[in-house]
Amino acid sequence: MKILAIGAHYDDIEIGCGGTLIKHMANGDEFYFGITSSDEHRTGDIIDRYKEQMESAIILGIDPSVIYRFSYHDEVHDIIGELDYIEPDIVFVHYEFDTHQDHRRASIIGHAVGRKRNITSIFYDSGSSYNFQPNVFSMIDYDKKHKLIECFASQIELGAVNADIIKKKNEHWATLLTEEGGRYAEGFISRKMIYEV
Repeated sequence: MKILAIGAHYDDIEIGCGGTLIKHMANGDEFYFGITSSDEHRTGDIIDRYKEQMESAIILGIDPSVIYRFSYHDEVHDIIGELDYIEPDIVFVHYEFDTHQDHRRASIIGHAVGRKRNITSIFYDSGSSYNFQPNVFSMIDYDKKHKLIECFASQIELGAVNADIIKKKNEHWATLLTEEGGRYAEGFISRKMIYEV
C-alpha cells in the first residue's frame, strides 16, 4: 500500500499514528510524509526540529526525499495539489476538531487529499484534539513507538510532547479491545474506509 501521513509539525505524525506506521513499515508499504507547517519556529529551531524528524525517518526506513515540507505561508490549494500527485491508498491526518490552528489547517488538507473514491481517510489525535471518539483501533508495540517519540528531544524538553500522556492514552484505547494488561493501541476516526477481505 501507499501511505501518506500528514502532520502540521515534525512530531505530530509519530504521536498520532507512529505505532501503526511501524506496522505498515514491517508490511513493506510505501511511505510519504507531508509536513504542512515545517517552518513553525515558536517551539524550537526549525533546523534542529528537521534533524529530529530525520532521526525518526531512519527508524521508519523513510527516505528524506519522500518527506514533503511546506510552509505555513503556503496556500492550502497548492499543498493539496502537490500531495494529490502521490495518489495514496491511505491518508493519516489530524482530526479536524483541534485547539491548534496549524493542526486544523493540516486536517483540511488531508480531508481534501482523501476526497477521491479509492482513498481511505484516517484521522488521528496528536494531543490537542477534542471530541475525539475513535471508531478504528490499531494494536501497537508501544516500545517501538516510544523510540520514535524520543527522537523529538527538543519538544519533550519544552513540554510540548509528553510521552507519559501518550502512553496512557494508548493504553486506554487498548482496554477497549482486550482485558489483557500491558497492551497498547492507537485510536482513529475514519469516515471513509475501504474494507477488504
